[in-house]
Amino acid sequence: MAFNISIISNSSVVFAQCTDNNMVEFVYNMTAIYGENGDQASVVGISALIFIFAAGFFDLNLFSRISRVSAVLNPTVRFFLAGSLNLFVPVMSYFLSEAKNGGAHCSSSKPAAGDSDNNKELSLLARVILTWMLLVELLRRKVEGAVIIGRGTQSYSTIVTHAYNVLWMGNLVFFTVKASGKKAIFGVLWVLCAAKLVQRVVITEMAKRSFAHGKNPRLISSYMAATATATALDQCRYAVMGEENMVIRPGPGGYELNLAVAQTDDILTVGKIWATHHHPNLKRLCLSFALFKLLRRRLENMPITEPETTECRSIIFDALCPCNKKNKNNNNNNNNGVGDDLPLPAEAAAVTLFQVLKDEVTFLTEYYHSVLPVVLASPYFFFVNYVFFPVIVVALCVMTIVLCGNGGILYAFNSVWTDSSVLSVGLVVKTIKCLLKNVTTSSKAFYTLIDLTICYILFIAVAYDEASEIFVFLVSNWFTVSLLHAYSPKPTSQSPAAARFVLFLSRKFRRYPSNINIKQLSLLGICGGGLSALALPTAKLPRRAKRSIFKRFRDGGALSNGRAALSARFAWACESSGRGVAKVILVWHIATTLLETRTPHSVSTEQTTANKERRNPKTAARLSRYCAYLVAFKPELLPDHSEGTERVYGDMKEQIKEAVGGPWWSYYLLSERSRRDKVHKIADKFKPDFASASLTMVQKGAVLGKMLLDEADKDASAVWKMVAKLWVELVVYMAPSSMEEHARAHEAALVQGVELITMLWAARTTTSCCQWRRRKRNLCSSSTRPHSPSVLRTSCVASVSV
Repeated sequence: MAFNISIISNSSVVFAQCTDNNMVEFVYNMTAIYGENGDQASVVGISALIFIFAAGFFDLNLFSRISRVSAVLNPTVRFFLAGSLNLFVPVMSYFLSEAKNGGAHCSSSKPAAGDSDNNKELSLLARVILTWMLLVELLRRKVEGAVIIGRGTQSYSTIVTHAYNVLWMGNLVFFTVKASGKKAIFGVLWVLCAAKLVQRVVITEMAKRSFAHGKNPRLISSYMAATATATALDQCRYAVMGEENMVIRPGPGGYELNLAVAQTDDILTVGKIWATHHHPNLKRLCLSFALFKLLRRRLENMPITEPETTECRSIIFDALCPCNKKNKNNNNNNNNGVGDDLPLPAEAAAVTLFQVLKDEVTFLTEYYHSVLPVVLASPYFFFVNYVFFPVIVVALCVMTIVLCGNGGILYAFNSVWTDSSVLSVGLVVKTIKCLLKNVTTSSKAFYTLIDLTICYILFIAVAYDEASEIFVFLVSNWFTVSLLHAYSPKPTSQSPAAARFVLFLSRKFRRYPSNINIKQLSLLGICGGGLSALALPTAKLPRRAKRSIFKRFRDGGALSNGRAALSARFAWACESSGRGVAKVILVWHIATTLLETRTPHSVSTEQTTANKERRNPKTAARLSRYCAYLVAFKPELLPDHSEGTERVYGDMKEQIKEAVGGPWWSYYLLSERSRRDKVHKIADKFKPDFASASLTMVQKGAVLGKMLLDEADKDASAVWKMVAKLWVELVVYMAPSSMEEHARAHEAALVQGVELITMLWAARTTTSCCQWRRRKRNLCSSSTRPHSPSVLRTSCVASVSV
């Protein structure tokens, strides 16, 4: 690479023409160590691995931003890159040492007489490896959280590791690189690494000490306890931004607040934003942000009190989503009806609810798992972090260049040009052309081209990473809410042009679709053979399912594991030890899968062509497959004990293989239809004693499926309506959990994507809209204050921590 040639190559080498002598000298300097001491295979192998590593970073920066504007990194990619980074520095340090030891004959630089080994310049390959180390360190934040939210000493473990790496590379730069120009270039890269480390520490401390972020849950608890409740959106007291301005001082039971500040423009509440003329999507986004702050309290051991959940239930179901069941034909656009006094059609109200929940959970995801500092987004933070801080870093880079030139300003900057050719664009092109001409005839030219390509890829990845961070920051929902807070007193038309432009970009690039995708797993289908969750197909949550779930939430009442949705004839299929739900899900999943195969033949043509008749089967089938996916891949999100759920799922797989028969590999070779037929025939072996406890889950599912098929021959529409109602009841039933481990499980699962079950858990947590059928007596009085966690955790866990 021209950059590396400039840093590491003898300036006496002439690259103006592509001559064999020039190429021989350059390629020899790059690959001389390859054949020494039998290390060729290991050096070539490490170059290939680093090439893949660099290409992965490049792809991560470029294509992930094109496909999904997000501040959250896929956990699988994050895990892979984190493991690679942990090994990168020690491995590269070893190869740097090997290349350094070979520098006496690998470098074309000729030391002066009397120079010791410590005064010899690093070899060409050694400086290439050092370049890799510095550039990869600049990309480290892609796999580590921008804001450390963790608790205790573990929250700083990655920062300490990062600091050790930066100090080690600083030692390599300033004590092994000798030439002033080369040291200046490497010194600038090291200053950038050190600046990123300092920036990360400052951001972490700001977030932890801020009342708007790290201390916000307790502040919100004090604020909610000290203010009056409201049931109308234009009077809603929920704090969106600026509540830190109310804090006077900490008190024995929470924070002492100056509530008069809440009436000023320093604090943005849901009521204030609803009284403005902003776009309905922006109003709904602010409500989601306020609900996210309430939900954080549940994850940080400050449960929401029962009066607060009552207020939240009224705000969401009566004010935000007033349902007009009679106005079915008035199917207005959901985006234009939010906040009006006119009731929405039931289906539009359901879509509105799920959009609010999705944004709420997305805020929660980015708070705990963001790799970019969007949590601190505000106009002030943007200026400090992306305008003022880069100016300081540039000044430090200039100072580093001067210091590397021993204080001589002109000499220092001239040495950058004389000792290297980093700014020579023509040299870059000529070098690449020379290598490409020889790459097919010389293996060493090929290895050299690979090493230089790695440098180019890493340079582009770093540059693109910086640009994409600014873009994602500007279009993030966090920055949108902060702009609304800054300019909410003014009409949108009077806001600064820059603010209006950013709000426009945010609506265009961060516009979350109303569709909610759910994973689909069929235990009798081709996907039941043990594929990973990433390979599973997805499907949209049907509108009818949204409407049914919304109606179940709105109606409230006690929940059951599906029994309440069934007639007495089918109630036996919901029998399970305790309140276990995994066995019920798997039994009904088998039965629903069997029912799917026969219904098209048992329903008349008029019925199948009617859109209304297809909605219940679609709802039942998709929720059935989603629940099976939860049992198989997300047992920690279910109310059952996760290990017990795993055991139940393992038993089910063995029972299916036994039902299919034949050797173990025959199950994977059979078609889906063959598996279903074999399971369906199981029901013929049993008498109508369907409630027998001796039946396995597969046998119960087969018998239940036969019963449903017999009923479907009489009235398929009624059967599907019952089955769809059962799956809606089961999905809502699985959402709550008073146990701390389930709340933590939902928090950990956020990084893998917004799950439907997590959205429903969030709704149940903040509204307590449905209760368990066998619920303990409520021990919390309305006077219980959220700033008494010891009382809440012992007396309220069964009543308000759902």
